[in-house]
Amino acid sequence: MKTAIMEKQKLGSEPISKLLLKMSVPMILAMVINGMYYLADAIFVGWGVGSEALGGLAVIFPLQMLAIAIGMAIGTGTASIESIELGNQRKDKAAKTIKTSVIFSLILGILLPLILIIFKKKIIYFFGATENIYPHAEGYYTYIVYGFVFIFLSFLEVNIIKAEGNAKLAALGMFLGAFLNVILDAIFIFVFHMGTAGAALGTVIARIITTLYLMRYYLSGRSIINLQKYPWTFEGKIMKRILALGSGVFFNQIGFFLLAIAMNISLRYYGSGLDISVYGVFSRIYVFVTMPFLGLAQGIQPIIGYNFGAEKFQRILETLKKAIIFSISMGVVLFVFMVFLPEGVLGLFTKESLIIQKGIIPLQISMLITPLIGIQILTYFFFLAINQPFKSLFVSVSRQAIFTLLLVIILPLFMGKLGIWVAYPIADIISVGIACLLLNKETKQMKQYQMKQQFAFASGLEN
Repeated sequence: MKTAIMEKQKLGSEPISKLLLKMSVPMILAMVINGMYYLADAIFVGWGVGSEALGGLAVIFPLQMLAIAIGMAIGTGTASIESIELGNQRKDKAAKTIKTSVIFSLILGILLPLILIIFKKKIIYFFGATENIYPHAEGYYTYIVYGFVFIFLSFLEVNIIKAEGNAKLAALGMFLGAFLNVILDAIFIFVFHMGTAGAALGTVIARIITTLYLMRYYLSGRSIINLQKYPWTFEGKIMKRILALGSGVFFNQIGFFLLAIAMNISLRYYGSGLDISVYGVFSRIYVFVTMPFLGLAQGIQPIIGYNFGAEKFQRILETLKKAIIFSISMGVVLFVFMVFLPEGVLGLFTKESLIIQKGIIPLQISMLITPLIGIQILTYFFFLAINQPFKSLFVSVSRQAIFTLLLVIILPLFMGKLGIWVAYPIADIISVGIACLLLNKETKQMKQYQMKQQFAFASGLEN
């Protein structure tokens, strides 16, 4: 307990460069590893089942984005409140926040799958399935929906543990889940020949084990917040605040959800089932590319949240500046792989040369602005950490749910199938530009407030 409290206090005193590495690097590695949930399914399905099965994954991709949207919203909203409350030394309120979110996750994780199973066939065809793709999509769908509750809880646990300053444990939990997912996918697909159903089952079991592993942290008494000390109650006001703070990441992921549906429908109309299979690969690569930026942003969130609660604005500005430099550097590395080595990237998922050749141009076009996309993600988490949910929401939804979605619908009317892929870099440019404008305005206000603090301190010394 004392060690955990000392780690939390370091968020307000330790040198930023050291703190940034300690908090962000584990989360970057964790998110990259977590991205293996997406890659493993596609890689094993592509090699072990075939191209139509990849199309099945593309069709169910929106459903995965829905589950992740809910899980990330609950987790990031809870973590944001927890960081601020711990910065203000109010552990009781932090505990109430965590327990409210756990109860909400359990209720929603049980009710939502029941609804989704009832309308399974209609949903799968609405998501863009063809007759040949449907059996593969149905196999994945049937298993993945029953794992929703563990997706919600695992995202929640990772975020609240990270908010305490224990980024290493959060990263270890994510690594465990991703590692198990790879092993289980291989067993269920290549040994038991379960196809896409095996990929989904492997993912669900991995999430269950991750949830149980991280749960031990709070049951063992090693955490800053002793949950056993406080009663299990659900408070509606707290849940509303959690959802408000988590709405940005929710609508960002819902943007992926809507965009994935639009992509499947557009590719079915302007292309073919093979193009949907290409998207099955591309969608997972695209999400995987955002993972390092999400890890970096999640790493700086508790630093900014704690120092915002403690009114240490100079540390916030320094953290943000160094995080942006780090983000651009990562983006350049990813850009090189995606734009200059597309055949090698696509070849990880399938041995079918036709899919690889059809995927090269879409991958290169869509990844043109990779060096800058991290700025938009950092800006979202920055506003989330300083308790400005509406700005956070706007920054979050602008990229996927507004600009990319609209362009995917509009551009193909003039450019055909090519317009679907061109929509990505154009939307990225617009959304990054808006994020920079909002970020610049907020940091200027912080600098002005900081100058007033320094002037008041100097005046106090003179008196």
